[in-house]
Amino acid sequence: MGLRALPLPDAVSGRVWLGPMPGRLEPWPEFLDLARAAGLTQVLCLTPRDELARLSPAYDTAIRTGALPFAWQPLPMDDYGLAADAARFVAGIETAALALERGEVLLLHCAAGIGRTGTAAACLLKRLGLPTEQALRRVQQAGSNPQSALQSGLIERF
Repeated sequence: MGLRALPLPDAVSGRVWLGPMPGRLEPWPEFLDLARAAGLTQVLCLTPRDELARLSPAYDTAIRTGALPFAWQPLPMDDYGLAADAARFVAGIETAALALERGEVLLLHCAAGIGRTGTAAACLLKRLGLPTEQALRRVQQAGSNPQSALQSGLIERF
């Protein structure tokens, strides 16, 4: 799968990984090994449940049965688009920022780990105090990037 580290501001003690949907590009047990090795404490899932169920049935089953070894936070966004519930998205980013300030280790993912992941990661970096340009540069260096004008506009307004 290949988790990609997102550089955080120096004052933040946690860690963020960016990547594609768990179990989509590798067998589910392999992802679980990677998650343990990375010390994941929380996953922010940016894909709607129907997309998740279609692309990674084992991950979907683990969510439905409560078998995840980490906290799972859904922040669904449309592909190339935005979250249907903007207030919930903002609250989710706030929760993630507080977790990072406590030293937690998070994974942000969508289907491929690029557009929605990059959008949420840039918003998270802005919440952690970085200006837009610096947040986008760090996200791009980590291999993600917003993929639409809607997503870029959200980052600007965040």
